[in-house]
Amino acid sequence: MANTSAMNQPSVSIQAPASSKLVAHKPSPWFNLLAIVVVITGIIYAGYHLADDLSVVQDTRAYPYILLGIALVIALGFEFVNGFHDTANAVATVIYTNSMSPNLAVIAPPSSFRRGSRSPSRLHWGWER
Repeated sequence: MANTSAMNQPSVSIQAPASSKLVAHKPSPWFNLLAIVVVITGIIYAGYHLADDLSVVQDTRAYPYILLGIALVIALGFEFVNGFHDTANAVATVIYTNSMSPNLAVIAPPSSFRRGSRSPSRLHWGWER
């Protein structure tokens, strides 16, 4: 006969955790506008200086520029993926060592992992001596 004693126990009500202030916080549209302006300004700055540097080149073939574009896309793609891995490793380390709670480790700014002094436990990660 199966053990049904666990099924006969009174049910336990589980309450959902209270939502934090960050959940109800609405982002400012000015921040999005500022981010767009910064990105567009960076693209214009890089394009202007790239055109200025390449103005002395007399070669009109597109092949070198296509290769340069492919190389830049590959390099930026690698850095993008590598950033995800580095962030995951940093978060996993602070969670595993119990120096931060999992929720705090996920929302903490990456600068706190580098500086150490801004983390709640006042840990120093070895870069400050």
